[in-house]
Amino acid sequence: MTLRRRTFLAGSLALGLTGCATVTRSTDIAALNRPVALPTYKRFEGPKPDLPRSHPLMPDCFYRFPEHPVTVTHGAPGDGHDVTGSAPTSNPIPPSADRNPYWQELNKRLGAPLELNITAAADYPNKFATAVAGDTLGDLFNVDGGFAYLPQFLEARAQDLTEYLSGDAILEYPFLANAPQASWRGCVFSGGIRAVPIQRGIMSSNTLLVRQDLMDQLGVALGSPTPDDLQKVAKAVTDGRKNRWGLAVPPTATLSAMLGLPNGWEVRDGKLVHSRELPEHKEMLAITRQMVKDGVIHPDGVAKANQKVWFTQGSAVMTQDTYSSIQSFYRRATDQSFSISIPVPRTADGKVGRVLLGSPNNSIAAIRPGPPARIKTLLRVLNWFAAPFGTEEYLFRKFGLPGRHYTLNGTDPVLTKDGGSEVCLGEFPIQYLADGPYPAYFPGHPEAVDTAYAHFKAVLPTAITSPTYGLYSPTQSTKGKILDTRMDSLTKDIQLGRADLNSWDDAVADYRKSGADAIRNELEQALAIKGEK
Repeated sequence: MTLRRRTFLAGSLALGLTGCATVTRSTDIAALNRPVALPTYKRFEGPKPDLPRSHPLMPDCFYRFPEHPVTVTHGAPGDGHDVTGSAPTSNPIPPSADRNPYWQELNKRLGAPLELNITAAADYPNKFATAVAGDTLGDLFNVDGGFAYLPQFLEARAQDLTEYLSGDAILEYPFLANAPQASWRGCVFSGGIRAVPIQRGIMSSNTLLVRQDLMDQLGVALGSPTPDDLQKVAKAVTDGRKNRWGLAVPPTATLSAMLGLPNGWEVRDGKLVHSRELPEHKEMLAITRQMVKDGVIHPDGVAKANQKVWFTQGSAVMTQDTYSSIQSFYRRATDQSFSISIPVPRTADGKVGRVLLGSPNNSIAAIRPGPPARIKTLLRVLNWFAAPFGTEEYLFRKFGLPGRHYTLNGTDPVLTKDGGSEVCLGEFPIQYLADGPYPAYFPGHPEAVDTAYAHFKAVLPTAITSPTYGLYSPTQSTKGKILDTRMDSLTKDIQLGRADLNSWDDAVADYRKSGADAIRNELEQALAIKGEK
């Protein structure tokens, strides 16, 4: 599962910061992006992955859960005092601790009662704003990085963790040290480490997923498609009379890779250029507009409603989603022949496309300021939350108690009905306070691991990350959401034929004048400060 919360109410945040004498809405790019020594990365040497890592960004790939999980912590991390917090969930909210045996056992293992305020992800931005204003976030709180004045907010309301985590200091918390430095870059603001990462790595990247079982039934082969190949195959498998379309949604991520577009911003000839400014972006719009006109995208696909259901049920033969979503698709599938393939995108001249990799983190989590002893206790709790795959702690954290919450299929844990409810479908919201690296592990489907691994091996050598991740632009924080919404709205209008394709040119010019040029300038300054430009 991947959460994205970019709709935080800046006004409510400002209200919450009123009266904090130390807070100023600084636009000093140098101060806001001042670097710090990142935590030392020390990979946890746990169970050996079933497949060798061929690239630094490749996740560990496991066919099955280790038969004998090892306990890697000693004693409870808590000190007996309550730990409070705020976190979102995209699953049904689990029963409260007094009615939840999983939560009760979690409290025992933590050595501290956990009082967690869990909110539906869609409601979390408003709830968070209210908690900021009322100073009721708790000891540990998940916060998205997309709202206004984030550095100032964290300076005022979050503990500066630099002395505890910078350099080798983090080695006291070995599972937090298991997060790569790319993830920690998203936690540095105003020259301090002010949060811990909720890491996802490349598993959060969007890609093209294909119902290979349906392709085989229809006798159609996709292979490693170019833009023309993708359009031809989408037409070949579409049959509206049978309620079947080639694509659930416009395949923008795959087309971006095929057309060589940047991952948001990209440095070209010493200057930052945004994807939206390039002719290839307009070409992508033209292709998806034609796909909609040809009827190969689900009729509601531009609105992106129920795309997961369409793909699972076979109303769409292809969809765009993350690598991490593969597990949930297999879990939902009722057809025993259900299988997913992941094609390698190619450019028009046959080269492997530049896949756009997702951000290293899902989000970040912060700690309320306190005395050193309390901060160290809370860091020990977060370290426990981040115990990695293959450990006994991970098995409990994700699947609960044997018998009640899960049974074993071989060595793979399978959630029971109580596990689905009480453990929140294996995603109890403590995973939005700290989490370990996200492996390529799809219980009961080793063939899906092979599929993902082959794709990683093919695309990672040329895949691209965002060069501006971890940089802060004041204009982006205050105007970025508005600008993105405006451009996304026009994108849909163009795809649906409600706006002329050439209207994109005027929109880009206005986009630049309305804030994108200012964002570019601020990000270029930040890149220069960090020596990356």
